[in-house]
Amino acid sequence: MNRFFVATPLDYEESTLLEMKEVWPYLLGKDAKTHSLPFPEVQVLEGGLEFETELFAGLQLNFFLKTANRILLRMASFKARDLPKFYQKFKSLPWNEFLAHGTVEWEVAAQKSRLNNEKRLQESAEKALKEIFGDKQGAEPCASIYIRMDDDLCTISLDSTGEHLHKRGWSVLKGEAPLRETIAAHLLKNLIGDATPAEIGQVTLLDPMMGSGTFLTEARALWNGQFVRPYAFQKWKKTPKLFLSPSFVFNYELPQEVIFKKFVGFDINEEMIPVAERNFAEVEKQIATARKKNFKKAEVEFLLRDALEGEDQSNSASSHVWMIVNPPYGERLPAAVKGGLKSLAEVLCRRYKPEKLGILYPEKERVQPVPKGYRILKEHKINNGGLRCLFTVLTRL
Repeated sequence: MNRFFVATPLDYEESTLLEMKEVWPYLLGKDAKTHSLPFPEVQVLEGGLEFETELFAGLQLNFFLKTANRILLRMASFKARDLPKFYQKFKSLPWNEFLAHGTVEWEVAAQKSRLNNEKRLQESAEKALKEIFGDKQGAEPCASIYIRMDDDLCTISLDSTGEHLHKRGWSVLKGEAPLRETIAAHLLKNLIGDATPAEIGQVTLLDPMMGSGTFLTEARALWNGQFVRPYAFQKWKKTPKLFLSPSFVFNYELPQEVIFKKFVGFDINEEMIPVAERNFAEVEKQIATARKKNFKKAEVEFLLRDALEGEDQSNSASSHVWMIVNPPYGERLPAAVKGGLKSLAEVLCRRYKPEKLGILYPEKERVQPVPKGYRILKEHKINNGGLRCLFTVLTRL
């Protein structure tokens, strides 16, 4: 058994745990068939989840978790108060089983410990790898090693992810002030709540200020894996050979795909329409490759439109419209909203009458008063690029 740590943004831990439970039954075993491993006992920590499972299963979580940052394989955890002990412990780890050579990247952090010199810790670890691999070096790093010293407890981990998991491998272009994909996935899950696949299938999802279309692409891919982008563990010597094959994805017996009835996006910037179209098309392409015959093409529409101008849309809109929006702040907010962010929810609810509205505000711009005919279903605190925000979900009375 191997110990893993799934790193998450703060306050995302429970959301990621639910994701992990959802995908666990569909992971593969070493025979390339659906596995039968029990769900592990998970310790929920601040900023992540820690658990033990087979290497084969833990690595696959990279493909499916949408709200996680990265997945670390724990190599060792021990008390160390001096460099000689740290050096011996580090050198004794089975690096030969994982690393092709001694060229690696380092992430070193130390606090509240006698060994608090990060440079010396790295130099000691580099010396140990030099002893193990000699002159066997690579033109580029074959892995990233994380060293954490906290209260004299040393934790050494091997990064299985590589580039941050919010880099899905399908969002080709970005707009101004883009929303990180992990945040978008988390907010979508809050908007969806306990809705069943059948209920979701009746809903038109509308983003009236879509930018590059992050909410819509994430919603399209929410129940699908991300198999195209590279992962750090694919460079390990111990990489399961199955995951080096471009066709390994066809071994998954994935559940019936959940898909919204229609995806609609508006933007006032003409340049954003082809950006959103291209990003959405890339998601569709990757899902089609993975699902083959079970793929269902999405109905999608991207329009050059000011969502706050023109005729009222409430009478012509579908009765099953959910709206999700990350509005521009400050000077970027359309002039049509004279009351600023505080009146935006009221305008959107009046114009479109959505069944649900999920809106991301700076925390100081809390939705007050609640638009007529609506109530607050939930409020969720979010750190959006260092800005303290509230994601408020409104539902019709």
